[in-house]
This record gives sequence, structure tokens and C-alpha cells, in this order.
Amino acid sequence: MNPSLVFFTALVLGLADRSLALATQKISINGHHLSNWGPFRQKKSCGPTFVSLSAVVGNGEGSSEPTCKGYSIRDSFNLVVLGDLHLEDDMTSHEQGREDCIAALKDLSLLPCSSKEPSEVTDSGEADLTVDKILDDLKNIPASHLTEYQLEMLLVQKQQGRLMKSNLVSLGDIGRKDIRHEPGDAGTTKSFIDGKDFFDGFGLTYDLITGNHDFEGLDEFDSDEENLRAWMDCFRRDAPYFSRKIGEKTLLVGLSTVRFRDSPHSSHECHADDAQLEWFQNVIQSHPDEEGWRIIVFTHAPIMGSGLRVLQNVHVINGCAWMNHCSPSRSLFIETVKENPQIKLWFSGHFHLSHDYEDSISRVNQCTFVQVGVMGPKSSRDGRRQTRIIQGNSDVLKIYTVNHHERVAVTGNAELRLDATIDLKSGSMESARRSTDYDHKNWFSAYVPEEEDG
Repeated sequence: MNPSLVFFTALVLGLADRSLALATQKISINGHHLSNWGPFRQKKSCGPTFVSLSAVVGNGEGSSEPTCKGYSIRDSFNLVVLGDLHLEDDMTSHEQGREDCIAALKDLSLLPCSSKEPSEVTDSGEADLTVDKILDDLKNIPASHLTEYQLEMLLVQKQQGRLMKSNLVSLGDIGRKDIRHEPGDAGTTKSFIDGKDFFDGFGLTYDLITGNHDFEGLDEFDSDEENLRAWMDCFRRDAPYFSRKIGEKTLLVGLSTVRFRDSPHSSHECHADDAQLEWFQNVIQSHPDEEGWRIIVFTHAPIMGSGLRVLQNVHVINGCAWMNHCSPSRSLFIETVKENPQIKLWFSGHFHLSHDYEDSISRVNQCTFVQVGVMGPKSSRDGRRQTRIIQGNSDVLKIYTVNHHERVAVTGNAELRLDATIDLKSGSMESARRSTDYDHKNWFSAYVPEEEDG
């Protein structure tokens, strides 16, 4: 066990009692036993009173070995993915949607990862083992029996609470959908400020990218550069793109659209410029599949060749259905996917369509493409209000839908629905539900891409 981790965990948890001393008395640093080190000596307290370690992990009386040894959370994560936000004057639905997501995260817990010591892994007899169950088990384990991985779990739980290792990504289009030439319209400074307030309310670490409507602040800004700078300043970003490591080998990557006024064709084309594309390729190449990386990508619009449903009469004929639709670089994205098996998931929004269509999830080689719906009632094309949540670890990715428009009678919470499970070892995907394309009156006819689309 790492002695530094033991001590650091003890300090953060506020645990400096005899149990921890017993757990570490045989560990030495440079030949000196930790039990003789100042922080572990028994002395009168001159500072705040610490909680006993045994109060968190048990004192060993009547306890047994944990039933779930050999698990860690080093590559475990939960991820909320918000589609086109389009904040409204009446924020009741959005605020309820935010609470729905938080409640769903708490219900899901984390999926644990097998640690680097396979011989320690024991079968708990439960098919759906979660970190919450492991933590509950650890309450009755004496401190001297805890592994490094279990101490890490306790530390992260203390720091982050029930929403441990949960992140959020927004796919853009923050402001009001109907343009009134007033503050709060899409692309205005007020829309960015309102969006930041909304994201901050989740209490999660979040990243975001721009959508085409985030550049519609035409009454406030004279150029795309000024509009983008206002967005970056509000969200304190150094660049419109991002990468974030959320596990030992799990990386999030986001690309933004950066032009509207300057677009040579459709102003609503979602366009990542050459600088982003070069950065994107460098990031992918520096996190290779051979080293075990798993990459999740986010763009506002889907990429050409993904197979996701698009809208012929709205986006295809206007040249704004796919990323870089009217640019020679439009094929770079799918080529990158095919050449890099470490790209496992790709999320996009843009169409305001629900998750209930058969082609709201598609597969190309090892990559699963996922359409993300909307939270607000005024933004939905088919009456459905939905958000995606991803539950993942080093072995599996589970894709969920939060149905904001469907409530569970007993709890009153939004319905949480498993849509698909991806086995990262075999590369296979199993759908958990059938599509309902024709099962409701608001079914929205959409277009399947053809070769002649260009």
C-alpha cells in the first residue's frame, strides 16, 4: 500500500486515530516506521477535532473481509451530455431537467473497474455491482484491511459526495431560440451569462462547445471573432475546443463551430477551422489505441458518414447538416474515426430530435455515434424532451436516456432508460430497446443520407 496515499487520505478525511496507526505501523519510509512519525503519535489535540477512521470504515468488530475486493474507480465515470439548450423565459422545464439529471446520477452510482491485481478480484455474486454497493460494504471493514484502491474510493467520496467522478458536456446553442433582437437571444452576452448560471447549478465539472446559434449575436457583435471572444470570456476558456482526461485512459474531446457571418455558403454550417482540425488529429494520435486509450468526441452537428438521422428539408438542402458540410475537410472526420479505433463514442445534437428513432444511435467500425435531444419544450421537434447520460469504466459503456417528459409514478423522478451497452473488450454493442419511430403522432419524418449528397 502506498504510505503517502494512506497519510493523505487520513488528512483529507480528518482521520488520525489508532486504527490508521495500526494499518500503517509496518510501513516504513527511509527505514523509519510511520507509527513513530509525528502525525501518528498519540498526543493532545491542539487543532480541530478529527472524526475517527473507524467511524467511516468500521472498527472491525463483527466485520469480515470485503466481498468486492480488487476494484477501483480510476477509470470509472458518469457523464451528462446536454443537447441544444436554448434557454427559455420560463425556465421551469430546464430547472426540472437539471434536477432530473442529478437524481439520475445518484441512482446510477459508478461502475467500478477491475484493479491491476486480477488475483484480488472476487465475484460479489451481483451482476450490476456499483461503487455505492462497494462503499456500503467498506463501512464494516477495519482500516488495517483496506487496499489502496478502497482508500481512493473513500477519499473521492469525501471530496465529491454522491456525484463522485461525474462530468457534464454541453453541445452548444445556449440562448433563446426565437430571435427578438433583445439580450437573451442566442449569441448574446446575456445568453452566455444565463447559460453559465444554469451549468453552474449542476455542481459538476463541465465542458462545452459552440453551436451555430451561439454566433447569432448580430446586434451586439460585428464579427464572428468578437462573438466567439465573448463566449470564451464568459466561460473562462482559452480556446473554443477542449480535451479533458476523466480516467486513467479515458479522454473527452470537443470541437466547436467558429464561423457564422463569414460562412461562404450556409451561415448555419457547423464548421471547425483548420487550426482545430490540426489540434484534433494531434490529440488523437497522441492517445493511441495501442496504449489502451478510449476517446469520446463531441461536436454540435454530426459528421458526414456517421449514419445518424438528418433533416432533408431543413439542414441537408441548406448545407448545414454535418460538420464542415460545405468544406473540403468534411470527410476528414469519418476518415479519422476509421483509422483510430480508440475513438469509441461521438455525440452530436443540432437537429432537436429525440432518442426514440432507430437511427438516433449508429455504428461505424468501433465508434458509436449518438444523437442528443433537447431539454426545453419549445425546442423539441417531436414533443420529446431528453438528455443523455453515459455510465462507463474500462470495460463497458452504457448509454442512458433521461426522459424529462415521462415521470415514474412512485418516485416522481424522470424515467431513466438504458438504450445501449457497448462491450469495450469485444467491441460489440447491444441495444436495450426497440425504436418507436411510428408509435406516436409527433413522429418526425427525416432523411437518410445518400451518396449523391456529396
